[in-house]
Amino acid sequence: MNMDVGVGAPSRAPLQGRSRASFERMVTAAADLLIQRGSDDFTIADVSKAGKVSIGSIYGRFDSKDDLIRAVQARALAEIDSEMTEGLSAASSRSKSLDALVRNLIESLAEVLRRHSPIMRPLMLRATFDETVSTVGKRSYAATEEQFRSMLLSRMEEIRHPDPERAARAIFRIVYAALARYLGFGSATTAAWEGDWQMLKEDLEAMSSAFLRHGR
Repeated sequence: MNMDVGVGAPSRAPLQGRSRASFERMVTAAADLLIQRGSDDFTIADVSKAGKVSIGSIYGRFDSKDDLIRAVQARALAEIDSEMTEGLSAASSRSKSLDALVRNLIESLAEVLRRHSPIMRPLMLRATFDETVSTVGKRSYAATEEQFRSMLLSRMEEIRHPDPERAARAIFRIVYAALARYLGFGSATTAAWEGDWQMLKEDLEAMSSAFLRHGR
């Protein structure tokens, strides 16, 4: 898996063999601790114990816990971005109308976020004060927004909104914000799992379709 996502990617990741396996255990242990604790409230010693690797080995790969957490983010986003790209593309290819496209795109977006919500929650909380984590996260968000928006605009002939570009951008941002709040991302941790997930998706789909079809 490619973890080179730019800013914050680890600089001393090994390429093969036992060193690679040890490196993966470090990152996996840190990811598991983030999920279990819901935050970065753990130490390198905790990672050492959970991953069965020495503290010296960890510092041989990472300068600090901050660098290790950024490696966790790099790996998580590589997987999320891959799933998101594939899911949105599949949603677009099987949609025969604008309404079907809206429904399938939102369903795909929502379910990728839900599957990865255990690791996304602590990473997005970390992004509220870690500029590097925030920058990398925004880059991933922007790529998903661009793909989502361009797929909506591929049905331009069915859109009645007077400014399709603005409408498509607004839909993505509003839908993402509603899903993120439900899943408890960032500072919305206390709002996690409020309401009915399926109903939320259906309402977002209906509102988005109506918005795109609404003329001046």
